[in-house]
Amino acid sequence: MSKAFLIAIPEEVKGIKKILDYPVYYAGVGKVNAAIAAMELIQKGYTELINIGSCGSTKYPVGTIIQIGKCFQDIDCAPICDYGLTAFEVAQAYIEIDPSLEATCFSTDYFYHQEYRTKYSPHYIQQIESCSVFDMELYAIAKACSKFNIKLSAYKWVSDDGDFSQWENNCELAFHRMEAILERALK
Repeated sequence: MSKAFLIAIPEEVKGIKKILDYPVYYAGVGKVNAAIAAMELIQKGYTELINIGSCGSTKYPVGTIIQIGKCFQDIDCAPICDYGLTAFEVAQAYIEIDPSLEATCFSTDYFYHQEYRTKYSPHYIQQIESCSVFDMELYAIAKACSKFNIKLSAYKWVSDDGDFSQWENNCELAFHRMEAILERALK
């Protein structure tokens, strides 16, 4: 089995090139960049992708590391279908990554920021508050992996709660703890 790590940006992990002797690829921020990167890795022949990175959470404190079981997306195709569903596809509210895990991730196209809370839709706020964490890439990666039957695992560390002032420092601290978790998980 050929594994690769897929991470949004180098700043999350100090620009490293390998984790536990597996190559690291950077997608860029957002679902479009993540989908493109996932497809490129699938085309290169990788049979397992491991997504790691920072995320926000209103439920867990900064520094918490969570392995994700399900991911939801930020999409609104109303009035064709309900929020979170893609129009003209089989209705699926989430993608299951690992059925044994309860943690959920909401992949959104917005940086959630507490000060701008009034600009977001009620559906968006409901997902921010109900999911374990939120990011900007995982759903797209999961969709590509699901479509092509590629194994996926996802580990997120909470870097903020909608206040980005300590994001970089929080990433550095959490990633060092993440390395030990990955070493145990990937053996």
